[in-house]
Amino acid sequence: MKKIFYCFSLLILFILSACASASNEEGQNDSSPTYKPLIIAHRGASELEPEHTYLSYDRAKTDNADYIEIDLRQTKDNQLVAIHDEEVDRVTDGSGLVENLTLDQLKDLHVTKDQKILTLQEIVNHYKDSVNYYIETRTDTKGNIEMEEQVVSILESQDLINKGKVILESFSEESMIKIHELNEDIPFVRLLRKAEVEKLDDHTLQHIGDYAVGVGIYAGSVDADLVTKIHDNNLKLHVYYYDDERKLTDKMLALKVDGIFTNNPEYAISKVDSLN
Repeated sequence: MKKIFYCFSLLILFILSACASASNEEGQNDSSPTYKPLIIAHRGASELEPEHTYLSYDRAKTDNADYIEIDLRQTKDNQLVAIHDEEVDRVTDGSGLVENLTLDQLKDLHVTKDQKILTLQEIVNHYKDSVNYYIETRTDTKGNIEMEEQVVSILESQDLINKGKVILESFSEESMIKIHELNEDIPFVRLLRKAEVEKLDDHTLQHIGDYAVGVGIYAGSVDADLVTKIHDNNLKLHVYYYDDERKLTDKMLALKVDGIFTNNPEYAISKVDSLN
């Protein structure tokens, strides 16, 4: 009788243990994964330090941004430099179009806090694979882009593509396709202007999906229907701001976009952390 009771007790314990395990697994399955969009430091931590400088990129790295964003323009002597505007006037003590100035002339200019305009090669040589790069190819004043081969060569010089350290972005589909032909392992995000967003349909998104992993859209143009449409076409959505980051960030996070550009990574990360 004792032996029977002992065996019965073991059976009950086994059943209870199995039920508890199943309950735990069910609870795990019910819990939704933590939402964590990519934090893309727009021109570095540009709210806090001079944009596109070591100070700005260093601050973004310290504040744990996922990517540092770099706008590229080409100098008169065909060097690739990190600067957003066509002209140097806003960010330096000089004046004139980037495309009309040589690299030596640009290096003679001063950015605030004793910083200098940087070349893409200098940036990747400095940071190597310690950061992730989110790089935009930009047109000259005639609407042309002729930097694709040089971009790929510079990135390959530090083996950044094979290491998965790069995303390229552009408003120019032609530029992205040209780079894709040079190296199809680079992930692309196709930037879309407001007029393009207004006409966005499944056919266009499927075409973009032939060469890109996602689209970049101004946050003010994004709503729940657009997010669903983009995700239904297996693309990621990264949003950028103008001067309205603080106004629109909560809405973008509520819509669960896949990445956000930010002038202040510490602020953006704190907003994401508050949701989880």
